[in-house]
Amino acid sequence: MSATEPRTLAEDLRSRSDEQIADLLTARPDLVHPIPSDMRALTTRASTSPSIARFLDDVDVLHHFTLRVACELTASEPTTKKEIVNHVLANLDKKAKRDVESAVRHLWTAALLWGGSDRTHVVTAVRDQVVNAPTPTWPPPHCPAAKTTAADKSRIDAHSGSQARTVISIVEETGDIWRREPGAVLRSGGLSTRALDNLAEHLGAERFEVLASLDIAHSAGLIAVGATDSDLGWMPTEAFEEWRLLPAPRRWAQLVKTWRSRASTTSDKPLVTDEHAFAGTWRSHLLAVLDDTPGACDLSTVMDVIDYRWPRRSGKKRTAMITTTWQEAELLGVVSDGFLTSAGRKVAQGADSASIAKAIAGHLVDEVDTVLVQADHTIVAPGPLDPHIGRRLRDIADVESRGHGYVLRVSKSSIRRALGVDSDPQTRIDFLTEVSSKELPQPVAYAIADAARTSSKVSKDCLAPTPPTPARRPRSIATPATVEKTLRVLRAEEVRELVDARPDASDLPRMDSSAVVASLKYAIDHNETVHLSHAESDGSTAVLLVDPIRLGGGSLTAYDHHDEQVRTLAISRISGVVTIQVSA
Repeated sequence: MSATEPRTLAEDLRSRSDEQIADLLTARPDLVHPIPSDMRALTTRASTSPSIARFLDDVDVLHHFTLRVACELTASEPTTKKEIVNHVLANLDKKAKRDVESAVRHLWTAALLWGGSDRTHVVTAVRDQVVNAPTPTWPPPHCPAAKTTAADKSRIDAHSGSQARTVISIVEETGDIWRREPGAVLRSGGLSTRALDNLAEHLGAERFEVLASLDIAHSAGLIAVGATDSDLGWMPTEAFEEWRLLPAPRRWAQLVKTWRSRASTTSDKPLVTDEHAFAGTWRSHLLAVLDDTPGACDLSTVMDVIDYRWPRRSGKKRTAMITTTWQEAELLGVVSDGFLTSAGRKVAQGADSASIAKAIAGHLVDEVDTVLVQADHTIVAPGPLDPHIGRRLRDIADVESRGHGYVLRVSKSSIRRALGVDSDPQTRIDFLTEVSSKELPQPVAYAIADAARTSSKVSKDCLAPTPPTPARRPRSIATPATVEKTLRVLRAEEVRELVDARPDASDLPRMDSSAVVASLKYAIDHNETVHLSHAESDGSTAVLLVDPIRLGGGSLTAYDHHDEQVRTLAISRISGVVTIQVSA
């Protein structure tokens, strides 16, 4: 073996340039959170199964298969990068050579492969994670390359605005209904199927539209369970009162931003949040594939691309959740006929609320603040209602039809409902006079005045406190500043020399189990390397040089410097622990 060939992963990393270490940290950002204290700590962390799993979560089938081939070739001795490439190509197409070579370079950069071109090794913890990696299809699945035409863009953006308006209206009207008559809360939580169906019928909307809209509003803190005078019920929150007065583009932006980051998808149970650890990740995968596609792509093809680009955790659960996410995206106006809409693209790219609102603003039908009140007690609105007058109109009249506009009807029951909010009939008459494009018909004014003689007492609105926003830990990234700081720490530590002379077992003091655990906890908290005396299976006592990683279940997980791998040791077999001396 050449004298320049590294014998261990630690030697390999120490021999890398600052630029190569920076590339490693960028490829595996978890390695800098927290910043490793020295190259030993970086080596330990880079070779642990959890860190490797995080990297594998974000690479495609080709990377997984390449690692599987590398593991098979290095089962007994190192191999060469050329052999890895050739064996992978034997299962693919020769045209894939450039992609395979790129994958090998990427895996070496990420320190899953290490060593030189002629003696290439695989990090031990990788082997169990890629043993069943499938052979990639070639060429990889992809969405059609056809670009969106101007006509397509206009059509899908118009549909996007229509869908956005639908969701806004469902949330707004439901909040207004529940402020007067809260939705009944089931003992098991959520809303009953019958209540949901009745609400969907009243709103003239599809069941899934109402179900998904309410789930998103719930996640946004706009509706919640609150207390009435006698019971609990679903009702709008204080945040809903602020939300409904925002301009329509801002209202939609708030809903879609909540959808983008929520940790769940719509289920069959109304207003029952069933969180899943990977819901947000899978939603981002769906949006990333669509954002990379210039034209339309059907759900089946999108699923194939996702399974290729992120093969880990593929299966029925992910397929089901992404299918539901696709339906939600269509409902919100993020996706239309397989196209990512203009506003949807802003959502996919993680834009701020102002940018998202600006993208949808031009595609929303303008709200109206003037209506036509007719003698037959109907009220005609030629467009969506301005939120400042919409609630008051829906208080005094029942919605009969929806579409590009509204038709409402004033009835005895609706007038009594309005007077239950404000008992002064003249206030209602003045309001209708103000918003009507023509003189208020006398029959309508008379009906309001007549109903006031027998109206019931005024009842207050039901409002729930705004629930706290759950804290979400952002995805780890390696910023240039963090990478630069890490490099300074690592290079400063290179002047240290690790005293690696194995002491005799008799040199380590014997400790009881509580002292062993306390010493190991201290070493973990302070990122220290220790010598420990360990009873081997053959009855002998060995002195190991390790970096403790974690304690749990009566065992220690640690990186063994002599074996260059992570081991699990029974704490009951450890009789002594000593921190090694490091000289600057």
